Amino acid sequence: MTDTAVRVEPAARRSLVAPRREWLLGYAFILPAFFFVFGLIVYPAAWGLYFAFTDKVVGMPDTFVGLKNFFWVITWPDFGYMILHTLTLVVVAVAVKAIVGLTMALALNENLPLRSLARGLLFLPWTVPTFVAGLVWKWLYDDQNGLFNWALLGLNVIDHPIPWLGMAATAMPAIISVVVWKGFPFFAIAYLAGLSAIPNEQYEAAEVDGANALQRFRYITLPGLRHVILITIMLSTIWTSNTFDLVYLMTGGGPSNATEVFTLLTFQLGIQNGRIGDAATIPLMLLPFFATLIIILTRYMMSQEEA
Repeated sequence: MTDTAVRVEPAARRSLVAPRREWLLGYAFILPAFFFVFGLIVYPAAWGLYFAFTDKVVGMPDTFVGLKNFFWVITWPDFGYMILHTLTLVVVAVAVKAIVGLTMALALNENLPLRSLARGLLFLPWTVPTFVAGLVWKWLYDDQNGLFNWALLGLNVIDHPIPWLGMAATAMPAIISVVVWKGFPFFAIAYLAGLSAIPNEQYEAAEVDGANALQRFRYITLPGLRHVILITIMLSTIWTSNTFDLVYLMTGGGPSNATEVFTLLTFQLGIQNGRIGDAATIPLMLLPFFATLIIILTRYMMSQEEA
């Protein structure tokens, strides 16, 4: 009995020590990621939340002011235009990116010549640095030396240069075109991956039953890409609404605040004028919108999976 107890005790001890080692090893791997997330997301977000309720100005002590900053932003004369410009940019750009991306994905999913090369070229707009893209497109739209005016004048389409970025009627469409050019590859790549997951047998069976191309697209392709479409639209909505660099490089919010979006106003208040409290208020006001969007889409996807 004694020998058996001696032999069993070390085995039992090892069985208790092994899970503890795995537990410690797991926390050791998680710890760097925790500090990374805390340092780059949680800590700045907490300070931004605090500053939104203060009158913090660079170089001056802050004082708690409650909702004063929020009322100031709402009553700012161009606040309504800023929201309208941001919504216009987001709605139009995301819709066009989704349509163009889906069209490209459907085309590149077919057995076309040089399909691999075309798929590679599809990545180029997405890989170009935003700073470079903004400067290049600003030159293309330039009213004196831009390629667009040069080509249109050479084709006798126009008789004088058009200040694309200098007119309120054309400045926002010009920015939207660049945002679409820069972002549609994300949709195309995601949709290509989604199309590859749809079994070909479904298309073959539908074709045998007499379904035309439009019917196959409506009843097979779209349902198969439903979750991918929802996720890409949600992510692109968040990214597009935070567009700053392209607007800043191409128009700086002009002309006459025709392209003023909330990210640019945040930059002007916080970086240029040093009004940290007012600058922190604007992103915080849009946080409920993004949170609601994410919650609604997440619950919808979960309900579809359960069904």
